Amino acid sequence: MSFSNIQTVTKTADASAITGRTRVVGVYFTCSSTASSFALKNGTTTAGTAKMTLTTPAAAGGYDLIIPDMGVLFDEGVFIDFNDAQVTSVTLLFEGGAAA
Repeated sequence: MSFSNIQTVTKTADASAITGRTRVVGVYFTCSSTASSFALKNGTTTAGTAKMTLTTPAAAGGYDLIIPDMGVLFDEGVFIDFNDAQVTSVTLLFEGGAAA
């Protein structure tokens, strides 16, 4: 039995994903067969500081990352900054904050 309040939010382009203080505990993303990257930035605009940058493989598909312990803390929300159209979607699993 779990007592966590894990929520999810999915974005397909640069966007504010989560507002408020939150911990990202997992990431699922889909991408094309060309390597690329995306960043999770602290805050709700592209001006935020990147706290996590993920590089995608040069293989089309869906990939996940479960972040150990208590995840990554974002004090001011999370902005997803897509590098280019090679990353087609990003889903964040988070606790605290609210989906934007």
